[in-house]
Parts: sequence; structure tokens; C-alpha cells
Amino acid sequence: MFGDDSLLFMKYVKGRSNAVYPWSLSIVDCYFIWLAFCKVSGSDRPLLSRISADGEQIEDVLIADAYDIYEIDSRAEGFEVVLRHHSSGSLCYWDIHERFVVAVGGRDFLEVVSPYPGGIEKHRYIEEMMHREAFGIDEPPEVIYAAISNPFS
Repeated sequence: MFGDDSLLFMKYVKGRSNAVYPWSLSIVDCYFIWLAFCKVSGSDRPLLSRISADGEQIEDVLIADAYDIYEIDSRAEGFEVVLRHHSSGSLCYWDIHERFVVAVGGRDFLEVVSPYPGGIEKHRYIEEMMHREAFGIDEPPEVIYAAISNPFS
């Protein structure tokens, strides 16, 4: 798949169990992501690291609610971004090409971040990304999803 060899993708996503979201998260997605970070951190205000610029820019971010995740998502446009909980290794990754957002982590994180079956996750991704082909994304959503999806087994 084009673009899956970036430094941040290779370091944080490739080969790890994940849940795949369409580009641009809904506030409901952000809520489940926030809950998952709360679970793995043991806090209702998890401290995460926002990583960008090929890992050169790292800043601590305190996530108080789903709206904080939503704001990070809104600002990710055109950038490759990782939002990571250090001790658990759980994270969210925003694709620089604006094709997907991926949540990565262990079973405890992924069960909260993606509370629906994999078939529904895939259907949702494909359905919501069909319109992106008109914006210059050459690969069909089915191909992109198949290339990045790695559900927890």
C-alpha cells in the first residue's frame, strides 16, 4: 500500500493489533478512544504523548474527555500524528494521506476502543471512505482496509 513505509507507521503501527477508523473521527469514536485510554492508564484524565514530524516533535497532552481527542483529530489534517500512552503502548495513529485513523494496543484497549464486530468496522470504513476516491485517493477503501487491518486474535 502506498505510504505505509513512513517512520511513524513502521514504528508504531505495522504488525500490531489494531482497529481501523475512517479518516476524521466522529465524536462517538473519540468517546470510545478516550474511554480506552482511561482504562489502560487507570485515570479519567490520561496523560498521553502527541508525536509528529517523524518523531521529532513530542509533547505531553492531558486528555480530559472525548472533545480533547476530537480536537487532536481536527488538527491532524495533512499531518502524520501519533497519540500514545507510554506505559501500555496503546495509541492512535493519523495517516498523513488522510485515509485512516488506527487505534493500536492490547486486548483491553481494543475491546473498548472498538466495541463492535470486525465485519461492522470494515463495512463502516469502506462505506465512509467511498467518497474519498473523488479526492485523489487512488486505492479503493477495500484495498486500504485489507492492508492495514490487524484485529486482535
